[in-house]
Amino acid sequence: MHPFYGQNSRFFSTKSQPAGAEKNWWIGLVSMVMYLLFWAAAMVMAVRIAKKYVPMPEESGEGRDPAMSIIRERYARGEIDTKEFRQKKAKLS
Repeated sequence: MHPFYGQNSRFFSTKSQPAGAEKNWWIGLVSMVMYLLFWAAAMVMAVRIAKKYVPMPEESGEGRDPAMSIIRERYARGEIDTKEFRQKKAKLS
């Protein structure tokens, strides 16, 4: 058990205090808050590092389909109109 908690909390006791008095109860709370802040900061840093270095999969499957990308490029260049683009897209889907 941690030295600040429970009956063994003599770490910060002084001789002027009576034997059963615990005037430094707040030290345990400060210690607990420090632990929580440390682990919260560690988790935030881990998430930031993971987002930076771990590749995320694409959400839509359209980006990986080469035929669909060709149709999109042709539509963007103006080689096919909207009606033809929708027809070809429906055939590929």
